[in-house]
Amino acid sequence: MTPQTPYPADLRPLTALRFVAAAWVLAYHFRDHLGVGLGAASGLVAHGNLGVDLFFLLSGFILAHVYLDGVAAGTHRHAAFLWNRIARVWPLHVATLAGMVMLWIVGSRTGADFDPAAFNPADLPAHLLMVHAWGTTETVGWNFPSWSISAEWAAYLLFPLIAAGVLAVSRRPALALGAVSALMVAAYFGLEALYGRPFTELTAQGGALRILPTFALGVTLYAITCARGLPPAFGWPLVCVSVLWIVAVTQMHLEPLWAWLGLAGLVVGLAEAARRGQAGFAGTPVARYLGEISYAMYMTHLAVDIVWFRLLAMAGVDAAQPEPVRMAAVVGAWLATIAVSVVAYEAIERPARVWLRRLGDRWFARPAAPPAARGRRSDFGATSGLNAAQGPG
Repeated sequence: MTPQTPYPADLRPLTALRFVAAAWVLAYHFRDHLGVGLGAASGLVAHGNLGVDLFFLLSGFILAHVYLDGVAAGTHRHAAFLWNRIARVWPLHVATLAGMVMLWIVGSRTGADFDPAAFNPADLPAHLLMVHAWGTTETVGWNFPSWSISAEWAAYLLFPLIAAGVLAVSRRPALALGAVSALMVAAYFGLEALYGRPFTELTAQGGALRILPTFALGVTLYAITCARGLPPAFGWPLVCVSVLWIVAVTQMHLEPLWAWLGLAGLVVGLAEAARRGQAGFAGTPVARYLGEISYAMYMTHLAVDIVWFRLLAMAGVDAAQPEPVRMAAVVGAWLATIAVSVVAYEAIERPARVWLRRLGDRWFARPAAPPAARGRRSDFGATSGLNAAQGPG
């Protein structure tokens, strides 16, 4: 599939959007600490768990950007693809899991109260294998946000099937969008009925299914927009309309399914801005770096949450303090998370990813391509795209 106006290899605005998604999730998880009541004050914050669905949609779009040509040409090597995904998500997942185990050990010996169902040593093998959102555990546990990494792993395993299905209908955009929309509506209400809880609250139970319609939407949107771009001036207006739509849906507490229209518009609008060289601030090095550390933000924020607010409690900072003090404490949790995520990214995530990919380059090496074929995307040839191709992280 050859786009009429090619997307650049590095979709920088989508990298920046990962930071927005992570920040949205953090706002949701920190919303009611110390009685600040941000969840009650803002519908956008109260529905911050939609940030995970934004990650899932981004993941499908960017993985399609990097790998869909290979699937279409029959050259996709799934083992190499999966190794890249492991290199991307597993080292930091294991590091944060180890950190939570250490917190549990130390905290238990100092009188901290841990829910035994959430901190169950018998669940650790499922976490290590990234299958803890496949119904193998009763509830989210240990590093709670990592359920979405398990869901991503399910989508990675199924990527060739999802991509092949999208490619089969991608030449008929109306059919493709209709099919994926029907899938989303059926999954949304069907999974709610199956699990007896709202779709956007499916985690350990149902999380591996929750990702599939949104991930498939991301792949579908890429397949369509790759060949059929918007008019040149439509990128940022679409982003603005999408933001207003998301704010309206969440403020009015409408069915979260409606918010997916805005999430899709955000991704497509920013991708079009990148295609037209109109990235603006979203394409700056600062925005890019914030996007790069977003996975570390997402994966470390629970540990920061536990340590930060326990230290504040020991210092006498509680819900009885004046509102400015409590708000400053919550803002401090954000700043502490960003600081920890920078360290985790620079010391663990990036070096481990580089080392594992170099190892993968040797294991999955191909014969040298002829000169005419060089420069095309391949499983190990789109570094910037691969850096962006992740889920909630």
